[in-house]
Amino acid sequence: MFTRTRLIATVLTAAAAATLIGGLGAGTAAAETHIRHYSGYDAEWACNADKAAMGSVPGAVVLCDRLNGGRYRLSVVPHAEIPLHLLTLMATGSFDGLS
Repeated sequence: MFTRTRLIATVLTAAAAATLIGGLGAGTAAAETHIRHYSGYDAEWACNADKAAMGSVPGAVVLCDRLNGGRYRLSVVPHAEIPLHLLTLMATGSFDGLS
């Protein structure tokens, strides 16, 4: 139970920090956008190919999130929202890594 309490406290602290950081830069970047979901054979390859085709996005990073069950999601995340994006994935148990 102690581990769960500490995890919840860590998540809440990180969320508060992300809110403060995001609040300082409020209005300077667009919101996080999920472009497409991928699953099945070569899902990772397809996501990375679309990520490369998309190129660079000013003020944001393009990510291929590896979700549970071998699914991938192509997302465009503004720099200020990266900690919150990763925190959300970890808090929901969906985060399995980045490619």
